Amino acid sequence: MRRWSRWSLLGLPVKDWQGEEVGRVIDTYPLDGGGEPELVVVRLRKFGERRMVPMESLLDIGGALLAPYTRMQLEDAPALGDGTVGADDPYRARAYWLFEERAGAFTRIKRSTLAPRWRGSSGSFGTAKRFPTTPSPTTIVS
Repeated sequence: MRRWSRWSLLGLPVKDWQGEEVGRVIDTYPLDGGGEPELVVVRLRKFGERRMVPMESLLDIGGALLAPYTRMQLEDAPALGDGTVGADDPYRARAYWLFEERAGAFTRIKRSTLAPRWRGSSGSFGTAKRFPTTPSPTTIVS
């Protein structure tokens, strides 16, 4: 796993899960640049607003960062208060991304690597037998 520094992230393009560029990294959090960044601040191309995205969800794809989210999810993330990182912005961003579903192929990858094959999406075992259904003995008279 690559260790990122603040300086190696600045200016990198951020792409949604389909590979379309959403924006560029303009800042990181924590702001001191001493440790490994937890969140990146992305300036959106469409609106020019700033959003925070967790670093652990981003993939390095050779000169760009691929986010496992749709463009809409990235645009709907909480905007930074006045354009700069405020005291509560990292907490709001983490809370937002905690409950967001990953999109497309990332969902399939996550599901196939974490869930056993015999477990269905409903949580029931795929090997369980269904109860046989028999027709009702009552007749319908019209």
